[in-house]
Amino acid sequence: MRQVRVAGLAGLGTIGGAVVVMAVIALLGPSAAVPDLGGGAPPWSFHAAPGDTTVIVLGWLAMITGAAGVGAALYALRRGWRPPVGVLLGGAIAAVLLLAVVPPAGSTDVLNYAIYGRIAALGHDPYVTTPAWLHEIGDPVGRMAPLAWRDTPSVYGPLATWAQFACARLGGASMAGIVFTIKLATALAFLLSALVLDRLAGPDRERRIRVHLLWSLNPLMLWHVVLGGHVDGLGVALLVASLLALRRGGVAAGLVAGALLGAAAAVKAPFILAGAGLAWAARRSWATLAALLMGVSAALLGAYATQGPEAIDNLAGKLGARSLADPWRPVVELLAPGTTGPGAADSPLEGRLALGAALLIGLLLCRRLPEGPPDVASARPALAWCLGWLLTSPVQHPWYDAMLFPLLALMPAGRLDGLVLTRGVVTSLIYLPGAVGLLRLQGPAPWIAETYRPWVAPLAEDLLIIAVIALGLAGALRARPLRR
Repeated sequence: MRQVRVAGLAGLGTIGGAVVVMAVIALLGPSAAVPDLGGGAPPWSFHAAPGDTTVIVLGWLAMITGAAGVGAALYALRRGWRPPVGVLLGGAIAAVLLLAVVPPAGSTDVLNYAIYGRIAALGHDPYVTTPAWLHEIGDPVGRMAPLAWRDTPSVYGPLATWAQFACARLGGASMAGIVFTIKLATALAFLLSALVLDRLAGPDRERRIRVHLLWSLNPLMLWHVVLGGHVDGLGVALLVASLLALRRGGVAAGLVAGALLGAAAAVKAPFILAGAGLAWAARRSWATLAALLMGVSAALLGAYATQGPEAIDNLAGKLGARSLADPWRPVVELLAPGTTGPGAADSPLEGRLALGAALLIGLLLCRRLPEGPPDVASARPALAWCLGWLLTSPVQHPWYDAMLFPLLALMPAGRLDGLVLTRGVVTSLIYLPGAVGLLRLQGPAPWIAETYRPWVAPLAEDLLIIAVIALGLAGALRARPLRR
């Protein structure tokens, strides 16, 4: 038992070290990993001007060791290690507070949120007005608009736009102020999600510890949701609240759960996939199921009714697109050479492959996943369909896994734990350093840009898809019993 305890403590220590490395990256100030916010504080940082190689190495170190720490702690948990839940929750709160008050790292998306919020605060429609307009008029926030999205209107849901508007009003005419407000709001949503998941886990200590390891203390999620300030954190808070509401049972619970799920989808559309799980859990009562559907419809239609048709048009425009973390690149390049890579048009072949694979994997996981907790019957089918989509979608980013880890945390231990953690690392490394790209091709940058991103990572994602399918067909997704 002493060896198991050492493994568990080593896992927690590694997680803590990863969080410290994340904070160091942000505290070093503007770099290839940390966007320039134009001055002002908070968020607080130095201006040490670290080199590209330094922040790349630190970012990779945080992602790899952080996920390894979670894996080690989960292994020790299965062998009987039981750390105090209060200590884990306290550590999560400390980590969230630390990462919330430093600049964002690994992505410039939070700057886009600030731009769209600023446009709305000035009385314009972010679904029509592009950040380029705000930049051209010399607005102090618009001057900091990231180049990659400067000509793109908002593609986020109405609820995300309202949150961005509120943060822009609070943050004023300062990119740093708006970003800091957004990060605080996201950090609060992250902690609320942790508390709701702890409630969903029930009195069982092992389940509660598992929730905090896979969500509250997971460095992958702390990096993308809290440090990166991604709006997915708001969607997760609404999603897990819908799971909690439905657990009470009855028509009123179905209506509230549906409204919360619809609100999550009004932040980001993919959250609607979890509705399959809620519908399955409510299937025994037609009245509850009808109330659930009414709640979803009312929330979504009500939210989008406040916006013009451009909100839906911009969302539909994402269909058929591709991202850096595209698992189909090697397959499509093999079947149709020359149709992938920078500047390539959207591929109908890729879309058909992705849709077919998502449906097949979703159906397979619905049958082969381990039995979920009876008190949260929605977790198992919701995980099946969300994972089926996330594994196969040509458009995916590592922060999309914020939809996945809470559902996985509510399930019993299984081989998916290691596969999902590995996938999170593989896709996270694609987007590092994340702020200005690899402008100076020195150190590890050429290998990342020319080999890892286009070939190594997609092939690794393909292997993970094959592993999930193979384990599902073999009925081996449940973890092997370990001697305690």
